[in-house]
Amino acid sequence: VTNQQCDDCKQTWTPHTWTSQVQVRQRVGHKRTLLFLEQLILKHKAHEKTIGIKQTAEGLDFQYKQDSHSNRLIQFIKDHFVARTKHNKQLISHDEQNSEYFYKYTNFIELAPICKDDLVLLSPKQMKLLGGIGPLILVYKISTCVHIVDVKTMLTHEIAAPKYWENMFTPICTRERLSEFIVINIEDIDFEVSTSKAAARQNFQMVRVEL
Repeated sequence: VTNQQCDDCKQTWTPHTWTSQVQVRQRVGHKRTLLFLEQLILKHKAHEKTIGIKQTAEGLDFQYKQDSHSNRLIQFIKDHFVARTKHNKQLISHDEQNSEYFYKYTNFIELAPICKDDLVLLSPKQMKLLGGIGPLILVYKISTCVHIVDVKTMLTHEIAAPKYWENMFTPICTRERLSEFIVINIEDIDFEVSTSKAAARQNFQMVRVEL
């Protein structure tokens, strides 16, 4: 009796045998988005076809047996985050007699370097493209769009992923630079503002806070 492994099992346990790789990167100084991505992958079982996972300084590498399996992960990430992708392939070997080619595929997916609670200073060009909102805005939510609110007028706006990458912006202040204070009193400001429906739904309001 001789115990043997099937070819799929050998490929799973043998290093450097992946056919397709997904490199997930986010160029920020924290790991909050990547940790949230890990939770989503585990919750929705989007890692079932993964044969290897490696951690790098700026993100994660997912290794797959087939390129179609990596495309599922890429689509899963794009359904939950603002991201852009690049696809490359490299010829490893080919059989001239049978016309068989063996490629290794590398998929690079970059997550937007913007997160919830980031403070952003828009340029005049970006303000014009967003309908005059800004220049000082706060990112209050990240999904497949970047949700922002003007800190002065309380007007909100949603920036779709293609529009964000065309006119990309980065924060001037992130959550990591915030300080903790004791709030003594909060007062409403008698300030007339044309509140949008989205702002009313999010309950944004200008107030005076005593610390």
